[in-house]
Amino acid sequence: MRNIPIPFRIALFVGCFVASANAQDPALAKVFLSDVLEPTTKKHAAFFLIGEGMDGDSFVGRIYTMDGKLKAEGRYEDEGLTIENGPFIYYYTNGQVESKGDYAMGHKSGVWERYDTMGGSLAEKVYDPEALANIIYTRAQTMPEFEGGEKALVRVIRERVVDPSGKNVKGKVLTSFVVEKNGELTDVKVLDGKNKPVDDQVVDVIRSTSPWQPGADKGVPVRVQMKVPVQF
Repeated sequence: MRNIPIPFRIALFVGCFVASANAQDPALAKVFLSDVLEPTTKKHAAFFLIGEGMDGDSFVGRIYTMDGKLKAEGRYEDEGLTIENGPFIYYYTNGQVESKGDYAMGHKSGVWERYDTMGGSLAEKVYDPEALANIIYTRAQTMPEFEGGEKALVRVIRERVVDPSGKNVKGKVLTSFVVEKNGELTDVKVLDGKNKPVDDQVVDVIRSTSPWQPGADKGVPVRVQMKVPVQF
């Protein structure tokens, strides 16, 4: 750097320092999103989300198109920017507001104002997050888990279930149950079984494994229906 003028040396140093700070600051790390704003890889991304500090107790996040146009901005509950919570604004690519309203722990809530691409008002949309409280998921971001996993569950069932005839139980039994938000199991049943005595035992054994680690979506516990095949 001996032949580089001092002003350029300073600029180069500052640029390197900022780049290094950005690489180390998790708040500035990009989260790549699909065209429906779900996490994805950079290769398949249509948008990216970036943290921009805090506003009171809320974390501020902004979503941009891959060419840098602002898509949305709002408040999040968590530092990882996975749970929308508070006021949010969505934009068209021309910069006009598309819609704005509030989120309640990951779900749109209350009245959302909507606009066309020229800024004209459209019909408002009303969201009721309470209506989503008891929805049963079949897939959640974090699935419920039995201690030791599904293989451990199947092993417990196979060890405890016996055929009243004294013969070994053979074949496959398909079970279904709901893991509640507190991890308790409900609606335990056999969808495709062997015979009633065996099926009843399978149901009893599954119930006895409660509670599980509950499932979650956007960091919030949710009800999840599980279907577990048991091969004897």
